[in-house]
Amino acid sequence: MGKKSKVDEIRDIVKEVQKNAEPVIDEARKVAEPIIRDVKVAAKPYVDKAEPYLNDIKEKAEPLYKDLKEKAEPLYDDLKEKAEPVYNDLRSKAEPAFEDVKAKAEPVYKDLVEKAEPYLSKVKEKAAPAAKAVKKQSDIARKAAKTVGEDLSLKASKLSCKEEVFVQYSHHEVRTSDIIDRAKQDYVSKGNKPSSIREIQVYIKPSDNAAYYVVNHSETGKIEF
Repeated sequence: MGKKSKVDEIRDIVKEVQKNAEPVIDEARKVAEPIIRDVKVAAKPYVDKAEPYLNDIKEKAEPLYKDLKEKAEPLYDDLKEKAEPVYNDLRSKAEPAFEDVKAKAEPVYKDLVEKAEPYLSKVKEKAAPAAKAVKKQSDIARKAAKTVGEDLSLKASKLSCKEEVFVQYSHHEVRTSDIIDRAKQDYVSKGNKPSSIREIQVYIKPSDNAAYYVVNHSETGKIEF
């Protein structure tokens, strides 16, 4: 493998600094994500209103961009051809300068890493509770969504499920819905309007072979089986 250029070596130093900063950046990103989402939601109506204008500008600019590109192509090729010798000469002259920069930058970089370490650790330590809180809220939201989903599924099943309740005693069998209907009919037969029934409670008493009802917490009645 050939010897690295000075530009590549300096680039490697920069990459190393970025690598050490990544954990802190990741923690900060996690904390910032909910805020960014809120901003996006708040900005959406304005973005939606601006979109037709942006599309119109883009449509009108397209021909101008193509024309400019066509006219600039020869100029770009000519400039590239003329610039190449200058670039090569500049590169050869810059090589010693890069070597000198690397030699001077390396101890500075090491010193920077050593001095930055306590601050990076402190930032990470302070960001940890916020990241933990965000994770906790996410877990709560996920559980709440699951509970709501299960509740909706249960309600949907109730709507689509036929339900019947029977009371069996001795040699008799009584369906509760029939008893409620009979109680309402008995109440109406006494001269009351069906629309006046706001509430009704029915108490089935097998030992009396009868059911007792209360309408609107005031009117009472009895029906026999």
